[in-house]
Amino acid sequence: MKKSIKYILLLSSIFTIVSCNDYLQTKSNSTFTETTAFVNLDFATKNVNVIYNQFTGIYMYDFILMYTKCDNDIEVIFTTGDDGSVANMAHYSATPGNLYIKEMWNTFYKSIEMSNIAIDNLPKSPIWTGEYSTAAHQLYGEAVTLRAMNYFELMSLWGDVPFKTTSTQAGDNFNLPKTDRDSIYEFLIKDLASVEDYIPWMTETHTAERVNKGFVKGLRARMALAYAGYSLRNKTFETRRGRYWQNYYKIANTECKEIMESGKHKLNPNFTNVFKNLHTYTQDLTYNEDIFEIAFGRLYSGRLGYSFGMLFSLSPADPKYGKSGGAVHVPCSYFYTFDKLDTRRNVSAELYSYKDPSKLSKQTLNAPYDMTATKFRRNWIVPSMGGDLKNAVYTGVNFPIMRYSDILLMFAETENEINKGPTAAAKDALTQVRQRAFSASDSPSKVTYYVDSVSSSKDGFFNAIVNERGWEFGGEMLRKQDLVRWNILGSKIAEMQLASHDIIFDVRKDVPNYIYWKYNDDGETINILNPDYRIPGTQQVGWNAAYMWGWAKTPGYYSGVMEQIAHGYDPAKNNHLYPIAADIINTSNGVLSNDQIP
Repeated sequence: MKKSIKYILLLSSIFTIVSCNDYLQTKSNSTFTETTAFVNLDFATKNVNVIYNQFTGIYMYDFILMYTKCDNDIEVIFTTGDDGSVANMAHYSATPGNLYIKEMWNTFYKSIEMSNIAIDNLPKSPIWTGEYSTAAHQLYGEAVTLRAMNYFELMSLWGDVPFKTTSTQAGDNFNLPKTDRDSIYEFLIKDLASVEDYIPWMTETHTAERVNKGFVKGLRARMALAYAGYSLRNKTFETRRGRYWQNYYKIANTECKEIMESGKHKLNPNFTNVFKNLHTYTQDLTYNEDIFEIAFGRLYSGRLGYSFGMLFSLSPADPKYGKSGGAVHVPCSYFYTFDKLDTRRNVSAELYSYKDPSKLSKQTLNAPYDMTATKFRRNWIVPSMGGDLKNAVYTGVNFPIMRYSDILLMFAETENEINKGPTAAAKDALTQVRQRAFSASDSPSKVTYYVDSVSSSKDGFFNAIVNERGWEFGGEMLRKQDLVRWNILGSKIAEMQLASHDIIFDVRKDVPNYIYWKYNDDGETINILNPDYRIPGTQQVGWNAAYMWGWAKTPGYYSGVMEQIAHGYDPAKNNHLYPIAADIINTSNGVLSNDQIP
């Protein structure tokens, strides 16, 4: 937790500028802002800090936004039917009356307005030239980047949206129509390029909690790929690419290449430590793999490890580690897509949890419906959040928005697309990501041979990238957006449901039906004898036997849980976009409508 968190929270309350009734109708603070808020570097910095703080609220990355990224082939919400709120958001069945839809929309535009205020006023402030000009330009670049990040999320959720690049003044038209997303992307991607030189590399900022040059370039690449990829179009309901999509693959390629050639970011050689470091509230300044993180505050914000992560007993709360409900699950099929020698598997998903209230602080074998995304775990938090903090919800563990492995895989993808097949550079980038995932002894077969085997064609290499991104980023909420831009969301959801069905109903014979396990000498952790293969019979001396899929075969589980995943998604319509809240539409005086809903 940063020492400045209390000042950021205070300023957030001071500069709450969006009306409850209209997302663009603001109470103008322009006089105060122009004459006071940017008059010196301290005030200007605190104003930009308020923009950062918006991303830590419940209606952003803290909780709600994660639901909009669920129900793909990796991250799912196991909820029986719909609950009228967050489950609907995951299951592609949200309605205009959903409160969270409204609050998310308003929060994005509140953050955009704060960004616009900084962008408008920093060039007019006394600090723009002179002694503090470098710092002022950096703050300007941060505001531009955070504004682009807000709009990127808006377009991912709603498609075409109202687009405003200046702060609200008295007499402004508050009811703006939607702007075509291609135009928004083109403006923002150009805008990001204009501030790249304002912002230093992370080797100078020494933190992933603030925008750095690597993130500006990486965000520009990520947005360029979203533009170049597919999405459902408002009004026409067609699914197509951006109008100049070929050019934007080149933009993404150039940005990723420049990051790679800079040498400012590297892969942490230990995949597990990438996530364990987050739980110790420290910054990895040796490798700088995490390029940008949402900076949560311990006991103030951030539910990673609580509503998101490995399961721990909720009632009573685990006295040693604290409680966790683990809302974001993974289907059993995800675990068995990994090569059993891939070290990423048992970081991203586990066959055990600490859920059993009768065995507090002890691991127990998971039922298939208890498999969660496990890159975030209460038992990894240091200092511990057990004991007096066992009921704490806000862990303060940062959320990684972008890692260097993403840069490598985006580069490999663009090389393959631009050159109509994988280049040596593309193969090398994929190799780097896989090299870390396997031991040196397994590298010849699992890395060198594998990369060569998938590189015989453009399609073969593309499919390898699709798979690799799934193994590398599972539980980091990138998957749905990837599948949308590749136009394979529906097919991958169907593939996951069939694979899970075949495991649960014993169609697949290459995964265990009975799993044998016992406690290690510490009495807390368990040893699983056969996570990847079957043992004949149902007895193994000295081991406990668990029939993994028995309960899951019951109609109540399969129809009530598995078939509810993405149940509102229609592949023919590709309805991945969300409705605009009814209150927003009603107050727009007929300007806005849900023309993105087929």
